Amino acid sequence: MSQTDIINSLNTMYEARKELLIKKNYANSIKTLIELISYKNLSNNDFLKNTLALAYLENKDYSEAAKIYYELDQKYQAGFCELLMGNIYTARDIWYKIPESEASCWGKSLLDLIDLKKNYLPTFIQIRNHLECDLGYFIQADRLEYVENITKCSDILASINPEAYKFIGKALLNNGFANLSINYFLKSQRLIPQDSENYYHLGQYSCLAGAYEEGKEMLNHCLLLNQYYVPARNLLEKIEAKIKNS
Repeated sequence: MSQTDIINSLNTMYEARKELLIKKNYANSIKTLIELISYKNLSNNDFLKNTLALAYLENKDYSEAAKIYYELDQKYQAGFCELLMGNIYTARDIWYKIPESEASCWGKSLLDLIDLKKNYLPTFIQIRNHLECDLGYFIQADRLEYVENITKCSDILASINPEAYKFIGKALLNNGFANLSINYFLKSQRLIPQDSENYYHLGQYSCLAGAYEEGKEMLNHCLLLNQYYVPARNLLEKIEAKIKNS
């Protein structure tokens, strides 16, 4: 490839990632990445293939994402796609055969939580890094039975990582289950009363429920604990404007 071709390819890749990560226009990102990968000198570019797999995953094309992860020999990610497709036994078979790692240990814990078992409990770090994100993926894939069983284990998870209630609440709130999220935010607030983020999310919930005065109170308390919490300040301004104009 000439230097001009390389620059053009990099610019195209940048645009594809912007479509994926910022604009959330997954179909456009997939189309651009497929065209880019089809170029002769980019067909073996693992970075591009990983990006395409992520685009398929976000677009809920779990089978296509899994194909790429299998091709790249990324067994944990392939197993996760199988789980999103409801193939729990396939995911189990994959995760129990791959070498032990942080990812495989979380995968085994995840399977146990879904099965309401306690053989493999996750670590503090695993809960922090994966719980909220994976719950979001399960909701988007309509694997609500997974979500239900994992949330049944919320007390166990919170005994390992006190922020677990908050992570569950955020996953529910951000994926269309605000009515269920409030209980987890309240549990989190009682367990960690000095966590400013809890009050921000309580303020979010109140705003969605139309309880603007209550939301204002929660956000003010958030800012009392952390005056630099910008999302809370921005939401507070919006609520105050609504109260003023009502």
